[in-house]
Amino acid sequence: MPLEYTPQISPLLNLYDLALVQEDFAYHDLLVADAGHPYQSEPHPDSNPRELSFGDGLNEFSQFEFGALDRVTWAECNGTVDSGSDCLTIKGFFAATHTLSEGIEVLVYDLHMDAGGSKGDIAARDAQVAQLLAHLEANAGDRAVIIAGDTNMDEEDEASLAALLDGAGLVDACRALSCGDEGRIDRVLLRSSAQVELTAVDWQVDDRFVDPEGNQLSDHEAVGVTIGWRWTG
Repeated sequence: MPLEYTPQISPLLNLYDLALVQEDFAYHDLLVADAGHPYQSEPHPDSNPRELSFGDGLNEFSQFEFGALDRVTWAECNGTVDSGSDCLTIKGFFAATHTLSEGIEVLVYDLHMDAGGSKGDIAARDAQVAQLLAHLEANAGDRAVIIAGDTNMDEEDEASLAALLDGAGLVDACRALSCGDEGRIDRVLLRSSAQVELTAVDWQVDDRFVDPEGNQLSDHEAVGVTIGWRWTG
């Protein structure tokens, strides 16, 4: 029911200084209608619902200025009309440098990984972790990093998640705060740098993203994380 629910999601985005969304495929105009963030991404250049081209569905709304988005499509996916149908769209991730204050930057990633629990799905996610790590190594340097989005990583992906966390020096905000929902696939991952310290302060499932009758406005509950930052350089 996106025609009904997307307009209700739009003003709720203003609750956050930075809102990262996935599956923003066909109703972007409704999603931005009441969003007041001064910096908003443009949809993927291949996004044209009228021609049944939906792009990667990744966008952001920010109070912080950010540079050009580096949109990257996953090199591997699994399933076109089965196994989550991940190959129907060009799923992937984007990276963009955000300015927290003058001279203070953090690199932000938004991602949507392969869905499903088959061997092919798990193998695709393993390949996507490797691709993400390669991108971080080539582009992030020693900068502070925030990675958020739909990882689709369940219990069977614990080794792959550990490879991502350890390989890039990341901390899972939920686990750092002992949130009690460590298996939730929508994750926020952090990494500090020598100059910018990032700290997970609070993690919650935001129960405000519901309609007047209490129905969820999305097939995923909204996850909100408070991140503290401190200039140490």
